Amino acid sequence: METKLINKKSITIFTLLIYLLSVCVFELGYCNSTFLATKVDYNFSLIRIIFYVISFIIIFLLKNKFIDESIETNTSKVKRILIYISIFVTTIVFLVYLYVLYKNILIARGMSIAMLAILFTCLFIVYASNNVSKNTLILILTFGFVFSISTDFNHAIDEKKHFMSAFNLANFNFDYAKEPITDVKLNEIPHFTKFTLIDDLLKEKYTPELTYNVEMEDVPSTPATYPFIAYVAPAIGIFLAKTFGGSIADLYFFGRIFNLLLYAILCFIALKILPFKKNILATIMAFPYLILLSASFSIDGFCMGVVAIFIAYCFKIYKEKETITLKNVGILLGLFILMLTAKSMSYIFVAAIALILPIMKTLKKNKKYIPIIAIITVIVAIGILVLGIYIKNTQVTTDTRIKDTDAEQQLHLILHDPAGDFTVATNQVKTTLLNHTWYDLLHPDIFFKQDGKYLLFILELFLLYVAITEDDYNFKFKDKIIMVISFLLVYAMTSAVLYISCTPVGADTVNGYQTRYILPILPLLLFGLSTKKLKKDKSKNRNMLIQLTMSLFLVCSVLQTYIEIL
Repeated sequence: METKLINKKSITIFTLLIYLLSVCVFELGYCNSTFLATKVDYNFSLIRIIFYVISFIIIFLLKNKFIDESIETNTSKVKRILIYISIFVTTIVFLVYLYVLYKNILIARGMSIAMLAILFTCLFIVYASNNVSKNTLILILTFGFVFSISTDFNHAIDEKKHFMSAFNLANFNFDYAKEPITDVKLNEIPHFTKFTLIDDLLKEKYTPELTYNVEMEDVPSTPATYPFIAYVAPAIGIFLAKTFGGSIADLYFFGRIFNLLLYAILCFIALKILPFKKNILATIMAFPYLILLSASFSIDGFCMGVVAIFIAYCFKIYKEKETITLKNVGILLGLFILMLTAKSMSYIFVAAIALILPIMKTLKKNKKYIPIIAIITVIVAIGILVLGIYIKNTQVTTDTRIKDTDAEQQLHLILHDPAGDFTVATNQVKTTLLNHTWYDLLHPDIFFKQDGKYLLFILELFLLYVAITEDDYNFKFKDKIIMVISFLLVYAMTSAVLYISCTPVGADTVNGYQTRYILPILPLLLFGLSTKKLKKDKSKNRNMLIQLTMSLFLVCSVLQTYIEIL
């Protein structure tokens, strides 16, 4: 429903204004804060100009697909009030931003990050609709961009290793695990380089100084060994940045932005495929921590995205098909293979979710396909066996950064000490799934300062509320059991990989098991929480309200990180 103030024309003008302000804040306040202070040495970048132009074209070609649905939710008084409040607040904050810059231009870059977060929050409130996939796409791209320019370069979750893999791929070196290349200037960038210290990285056009003289003992600076497909997107960003005259900082920016774009696309596809309970998956995908990692060189976004698509397609078949076609089988196999490239064998047991599919009914109705299905099953079994042998010999290796680890000895111990295995498994469950403090270990202290755990705790409670009340479909008990078993199998597999490769030989606990490892499979647990007994009437704008709440969590995460600057 259009109003006098909120209509297609006003939203279009508003979008143009937010876009222009955002470009100015980023280009001048962030990339050229020193220039604003000294009026010399403007940091010009052709790749940034190209980015502004292309993003402008895309936004205004697609805006109508988003505006129409956003207008439909204008019947919500809550949304209209939020729009007016957000515009008023954004205007006041922008005036304060200009005044502060006038008084102290040296904090322009930090202030610009906060200003972008406010601008994007205001934009999202205007565009918020009941279309979960579109809402999530906007949230990921806007706030992901803020994280891509605010997170420390070479941050704690092995970003330098992932960057080096993408950098090698951008220079067409596919054998980066065995014969990596590096760059003299890039290798000199310290770990945890904050955005306040990147003036030198913004100044000059990047000039390659490639070398095969890689210090392999400096493990954090060597390429990660994941398959190249996980790094194609950030590699494209790096390649474009160096091809079109970008600075060293631009290599990081555009590698991160393309990795973010891949995550956003994968999430959008998964949500479009998923036939029910979209809010649960969307809430997980919009976790500040996940968006932050996806806006870096980490492969966690790629992993989350492909696992989500596989799970979503399984549920699509479960909900819409009485029998499985060969086409469905082919797509599932393709997605399964793609999924395994994300985290190797670690998530292989996600395939157990396929047991909810109408397999027996399909066989009864299509007996002529039994030989074909049998052949496919044999091929898949052989493929998994071969892949398992390959990974055992190449991927599950000792992490030399941890003392007293030896993958071969640890594996031998697992196979010959079942009592010890039981002790390790029991301790692992106690210290992770049954330990409430473990759920706060999404590194809020690293990325969102020490108070981040409180915001994360509230967000986890909100996710639990969404899961319990998301009752557009309620599973049968049998299917819930399958989903739980699938979750536990993946949990066991990821724990085993870490125990073998990253835990001292003979230890009775698993070393380094992080909460983020269960995020891709968390929907399998949360999907089964709703029940008909708790079913009640929902607001017709429930989807919009849930994701408006997520936008507030995201802006709080950004502001919380830089509260000292403000």
